[in-house]
Amino acid sequence: MVKEYKYSDCFYCGGAVAEQLTHREIRWKGKLFIFENVPVGVCTQCGEKVIKPAVAKAIDQLLQEEKKPTKIIQVPVYQYESNIV
Repeated sequence: MVKEYKYSDCFYCGGAVAEQLTHREIRWKGKLFIFENVPVGVCTQCGEKVIKPAVAKAIDQLLQEEKKPTKIIQVPVYQYESNIV
């Protein structure tokens, strides 16, 4: 049984915070990493997000250990040109 984490009210607006699974994009050592199914507290009123310290530490540990990723994706990169608008 997984213990449900109790979040405090939103520090920004005071709304209720509920846990959701989402993805997190993290830049580390000049590279982009995506973590899927990360438990994050999301304010039901303003959408502000908060991550539990234990979750942040687990992500840091995975990055430091350089474990093999679940999958690898390719991301298109564009150079913004001001004359496009």
